[in-house]
Amino acid sequence: MNATSFLLLCSAAITHAAPVYQLHEWGTFTTVSGSDGVLLSGLEREEEQLPGFVESHDGFENSTHPNMKNFARIAKLHGTSGYAEPGQKGLANRPLAGVTVKMETPVLYFHSPVAFRAKVNIGFEGGTISQWYPERTKGDTPPEPAPPADPEKNPTPLKAWLLDFNQPYHGSIEWNVDVLSPADSARQLLFKPGDTLGWVRARVPEANVVRTASGQTEGYLFYRGLGHFNPGLKTTVDSNEVLHLRNQTGGAIPYLIAFERLEDGSLRWSERRDALAAEGSLDLPESSFKTEPKGFPESVYKSVQSGLAGCGLTEAEAHAMVQTWWHSYFESRGLRVFWVLPREKTDQLLPLEVSPAPNQLVRVLVGRSEVLRPRNEKEWQRLARLTGNEAYLWNSVVYGDRFGLAIKERIQSLDHQAAK
Repeated sequence: MNATSFLLLCSAAITHAAPVYQLHEWGTFTTVSGSDGVLLSGLEREEEQLPGFVESHDGFENSTHPNMKNFARIAKLHGTSGYAEPGQKGLANRPLAGVTVKMETPVLYFHSPVAFRAKVNIGFEGGTISQWYPERTKGDTPPEPAPPADPEKNPTPLKAWLLDFNQPYHGSIEWNVDVLSPADSARQLLFKPGDTLGWVRARVPEANVVRTASGQTEGYLFYRGLGHFNPGLKTTVDSNEVLHLRNQTGGAIPYLIAFERLEDGSLRWSERRDALAAEGSLDLPESSFKTEPKGFPESVYKSVQSGLAGCGLTEAEAHAMVQTWWHSYFESRGLRVFWVLPREKTDQLLPLEVSPAPNQLVRVLVGRSEVLRPRNEKEWQRLARLTGNEAYLWNSVVYGDRFGLAIKERIQSLDHQAAK
């Protein structure tokens, strides 16, 4: 038994109250902004593969097969395959607009010395909880267009399926699960064919296993979503390539790190461990960044892991978060700021209700603010003007970069401003 479980067991024995447990959560909100600080849309493109057993809304699948029963229902009611463009085989992603935020991989861990039944309800102000595991009891479902009177002659057009997050949206998810005792948890086989590396890395051995009524088990509750809102850190880069940060969250940011991987593969970073107060600002010229040689930056890993642990996660949970997101966070080129949302901001965006309530609740949600530098914007403007045999260079950015749609939006905005 680890120290946390022992202390909780002692507390339960003394107070005769059960269950006495802790609930810990970590996750990420991702945004992309131009050098002017305006958040860009087009973040619906997936970048991290999920296992095929993860559940999702229809049209929001990631590595999973579409629900063929629902596919047949849509084809019958609407006269089309739903989200597929004409001539395209199978189901395509549902058309979306106004997606300025990706909520990626929040996971919840139970730490309890005893077994109990838990009901967990999470809201999402401004977005939909689009993927989850294990199976949910209930939750939001994106609206479906009204079916036509004669689907064979007048099928529902693709544009009718557009889900526009510029309009208000209130997502939610609810689980009813059995939280297994530490002894029963240790006996569970969590291996699942199709497990991805990131999925396995998110597990921590000291957390209780959760089990649904149908028998699905896992070491955590997982959810992911898309939406439209501003997490609250304003990021701009001036013509001298100075990064400016302003905390507009309404609370103190307890930890942040600015990180940049350059085109040659080298990296640099700057960390702030003392809280950035509400309305506080920070200016980071390129000369203020610490540089690291190519290869594994162990100093960055240790700093981020300890920074997250300092916000309330266990050592193992902090390791799990860094390892789960290592490739996406630190091996991809670009400038980004990682910062821990103030607890009040997290509770505002993701209101959480748990029954029975934990005696301690830790929520460490990290804002991942991707920032476009002016020098990169100028290069993309140049590529966007290429024609003929060189046009593929711009297309490779728009269609190949994980944030290609956001970059395209920013370049169109700059070209529009230049044309005035």
